[in-house]
Amino acid sequence: MPYHVCTLKDTEEVELKFPAPSKTGNYQYSVILRSDSYLGLDQIKPLKLEVHEAKAMLDNHPQWDIPDTEEEDEEQEDSDGIEESEDDDEDND
Repeated sequence: MPYHVCTLKDTEEVELKFPAPSKTGNYQYSVILRSDSYLGLDQIKPLKLEVHEAKAMLDNHPQWDIPDTEEEDEEQEDSDGIEESEDDDEDND
C-alpha cells in the first residue's frame, strides 16, 4: 500500500496502517522507500511483526440493546422519564 511523502524535510515520521494478518504468528515485511527526485536514495528496510490473537469484543454494550418488538421500544421510550401531556397529544392530531 503506497504512502506518498510530499514534504522536503530531512526526516519525517509517518504512521503506516494496514490490516494485520488473520492468523497469529511472526511475519516479515519490507518497507520500501523510493524517491522520484534523488538518485540513490531508495532504501529497503525489513520489518518483523508478531501478531497476537485479537482481544474479545464486547457484545453486551448498551449500544447493541435493540428492542425486538415495537412494544419493547415504546416501553423503553416511556421509561426515559419524559411524560407527554394530553395537550401534546391533541397538538399532534
